[in-house]
Amino acid sequence: MATKSGSFNKKIFAMLIDKAKGERSVRRFASECGISYLQMRKLLMCEQENPPRIKLITKLAENSENGVELEDYLYAAGKVENADTNTVELTQKEKHFLENYNSLSVKQQKTVEDFIDFLLRYKGKKDNM
Repeated sequence: MATKSGSFNKKIFAMLIDKAKGERSVRRFASECGISYLQMRKLLMCEQENPPRIKLITKLAENSENGVELEDYLYAAGKVENADTNTVELTQKEKHFLENYNSLSVKQQKTVEDFIDFLLRYKGKKDNM
């Protein structure tokens, strides 16, 4: 499946928020971002039809943990164009991985992300030997 740049991807935006809140509760993360709990929940539940405004995205980015940055939110919100092309074509292997990944629970997805981070750190250490 090709992902159009310039369109709001609610699922990816929700995954970014979930990762960015870290160990904090949704209420606490919303409070630290200066937005309402209801607004945060709407974003997490993929119930907001239109992308958030830059001001809200900036508040999220300023309070995010786990390496989630402004550019991540902007891309998921459709506010950044891919410079090379308007679509990103995935290989069959990547499509298969994403389908399986998206079928996992949020907790399982975090485990996958943590394992990938572990493998990348291990690979970096092994390359330096």
